[in-house]
Amino acid sequence: MKNKSIYDEIFDKACSVCGKIIKKDIYDQGNCPFCKWKNNFLADKNPNRVIYPNLISLNEAKQLYGQGKPFEPDLDDFVEALFFYSEVQFKYNNMFYEVILASENNEDIIKMNDFNGGNLQTFKTKEDFKNNAKVEGKFLKDIWNDTTDRYWLQ
Repeated sequence: MKNKSIYDEIFDKACSVCGKIIKKDIYDQGNCPFCKWKNNFLADKNPNRVIYPNLISLNEAKQLYGQGKPFEPDLDDFVEALFFYSEVQFKYNNMFYEVILASENNEDIIKMNDFNGGNLQTFKTKEDFKNNAKVEGKFLKDIWNDTTDRYWLQ
């Protein structure tokens, strides 16, 4: 008989977003099959922050769930996720773009380019990125709702 550890056990617990009973481990991790939230104790302890493995905060997920909307990050969430993950991606017109945190001359900067390595843009601050990043000659902030596959870099 194999010794079982508490770390191997699965518990019936409420989803942090929709409240339905789901399977979670000792760390309160468990994907909700009902609302699709990826539960974890760090998000529970920091409900206003973007925390792995999600791209929106727990409180925003609750708000979106209440409105019947999908858990899709807006541009502000995406930038917050960038500062959590250091590398994020999105897709526009069948082209993937990567956004990364980098350091240049001992200063943090944001770089964005397409996955072919072209169209490199560099930004000094979050606000600079949000206001000036362009994709196909259009401001990212103006086309954000037309982007897809927003995630940490895969």
